[in-house]
Amino acid sequence: MKQTDNWSKTWKSSTDPQKQRKYRENAPQHVKDNFISANLSHNLRDELGTRNIGIRNGDRVKVMRGDREGAEGIVNKIDRENERIYIDGVEKEAVDGSVHQIPLRPSNVQLQSLNLGEEDRLEKYEVSDFESIKVDDEEVEEALEEDEEEEMMQQMQGGQSGAHEQFEDMDDEELEEVKEQIEDEVDEEEIVEEAEEETESSETNYSSVVNENIGDVKDAVSEMDSPDFDALIEAEESNKNRKTMIEYFQNQKKEDE
Repeated sequence: MKQTDNWSKTWKSSTDPQKQRKYRENAPQHVKDNFISANLSHNLRDELGTRNIGIRNGDRVKVMRGDREGAEGIVNKIDRENERIYIDGVEKEAVDGSVHQIPLRPSNVQLQSLNLGEEDRLEKYEVSDFESIKVDDEEVEEALEEDEEEEMMQQMQGGQSGAHEQFEDMDDEELEEVKEQIEDEVDEEEIVEEAEEETESSETNYSSVVNENIGDVKDAVSEMDSPDFDALIEAEESNKNRKTMIEYFQNQKKEDE
């Protein structure tokens, strides 16, 4: 069965988390592209007149939730298949000493400024001051610049004696095969680590979610795979304690039951 055989383009929405996951997992690639989007900072909202826009390489974002909350940097890689983005400088050191970037959900970041290298990106918006929302071109170029061979050597560091000399004797095709193998292993490790981090910091995440205004809270909850409404209610009661927000969580909980 093809991926899109189990997906309906006429499906609009559902409060059932299982149906939401099914829709996202089976969606064709051009639809998944639309999932890689994030809320805008107040400055960007004022200029563009919208709350949300697709993320592209070179955009500057700020992490709003999770244990890396507050971190800011340039997006230098987008994994559209798994709906993850990577930010330059948001990294973690593995047990073997190698350093790799952490995959993040687009819903956990906020766009601060945009890469306007493509002229048609904002053609449907009426922007009066492009400079105020633009990422510096040199900053984008520096963040996106990669030396693949150097990166591969760094991935292989950590106790492998004579590894550098071994790679020097390989031709380009052999080096590429080793690099692909390393990337596959690192990607798998990153996904596992991210799942563990999200589990450990779930309580903190809910506190961060309810700290936003009502519209942003509802947007964030709708993007969650399986929100814990009891935890959200508890976080709201200990935070802003808004009656409207608590009633919303209670109603959503009833619909999921």
